[in-house]
Amino acid sequence: MEIPDRILIVGLGKTGVSVARFLGGQGKAITVTDTKTEAELSHAIAELKGVEFKGRFGGHNMDDFINQDMIVVSPGVDIEMPYIKEAVKRGIRVIGEIELASAFVDSPIIAITGTNGKTTVTSLMGEIFQAAFEYVFVGGNIGNPLVNYVMDDKKADYVILEISSFQLETIHRFHPHISVLLNITEDHLDRYRSFDEYRDAKLRIFENQSGDDFAILNKNIELNRPIKAKKLYFSAYDVVEEGAYYRDNKMYIRFNGKEYTYRRDISPLPGTHNTENLLVVLLAAHIAGIERGVIEEVLKGFMGLPHRVEYVREINGVRFINDSKATNVDATKRALQGINDNIVLIAGGKDKGGSYRVMMDELKKVKALILIGEARKRIIGELAGHVVIYEAADLDDAVKRAMDVAKKGDTVLFSPMCSSFDMFRDYKERGEIFKKIVWAI
Repeated sequence: MEIPDRILIVGLGKTGVSVARFLGGQGKAITVTDTKTEAELSHAIAELKGVEFKGRFGGHNMDDFINQDMIVVSPGVDIEMPYIKEAVKRGIRVIGEIELASAFVDSPIIAITGTNGKTTVTSLMGEIFQAAFEYVFVGGNIGNPLVNYVMDDKKADYVILEISSFQLETIHRFHPHISVLLNITEDHLDRYRSFDEYRDAKLRIFENQSGDDFAILNKNIELNRPIKAKKLYFSAYDVVEEGAYYRDNKMYIRFNGKEYTYRRDISPLPGTHNTENLLVVLLAAHIAGIERGVIEEVLKGFMGLPHRVEYVREINGVRFINDSKATNVDATKRALQGINDNIVLIAGGKDKGGSYRVMMDELKKVKALILIGEARKRIIGELAGHVVIYEAADLDDAVKRAMDVAKKGDTVLFSPMCSSFDMFRDYKERGEIFKKIVWAI
């Protein structure tokens, strides 16, 4: 990619800082804009010491957007904002960090998207590939921007990326060798105008692939567009002709005319959703030609990630589970499916626009639902009469109420169904606070 001279970076989070460092090293005229104030961004600005840039903080200005050759937006930036729409109207190119950085990557890229499970799959796949190859970069939406890899100037055997729908909105030529679509359920409907718009953003992960590439697809997802890549399906319920499936405690991989089997219990990760995650990882590993012994060794030792159905402790026979990463309804459904009956569920947070009524079947396992946050009134409106509901003032109060309700043999599950931004910085802070509250009992 030929980088033009005048570039605007919208958003100075972790990605924006990395992009500014990269473009500054290219000698470009950089402007950085963010709605946060200079004081709020002091840490990020300090990381740009030695980088020449013009800063516009505490709000945006139209002149900054229309007097540029290119705009690079951070993943959380809504490309429907009037400033960006005006820039597009004037023919200014708008891209994201993934599009910018991937133009400088000549290693095979594995890109993983989906509503839930992305980080677990990316992390586990990364560990297997790192055990098999000399150097593998793992990053993207998981927390390490791809542009950091480009700046390292070290060639990887594989580049493994977690990719969000927001990042896919701004791609043009992004071309993974292996693309993975784990699942699509309602999410981010506070950002997208419809579920179809959200789904279409996810499906863009396949648009630049060719017949020499691979598309790993959930068998239950209906595609509304052609895919040029070789399609391989996975399913925890149905047999597939080529791809990966689960049957009778065994995971079957069918690829390139051969079949491989792995015992499901080789992995300690619980639940059907993790069976699907494992099938995807195994399939990608076989596409890359990784030896069975390497795969099995990593699977045995991978215990999962923090804040994802994470066991905290047991108190008087009551188990406490931290699933703070469940920022949408489908994630909470998956957590409930992996736990036996008698669950006290703590949920709530910032509403994202999806329906809570899809929880009805799983509510049979829930003896009480304790709600916090902005979304609690809407959740009550949709679920009242189907489960016993209590409201709590905050997370500390919710845990106390759960302790009053739970009996020996019950599970207290913190799985919010909502984003954290009404009360916490992010899901990590939310989960850490939950664990501290539980350990303080």
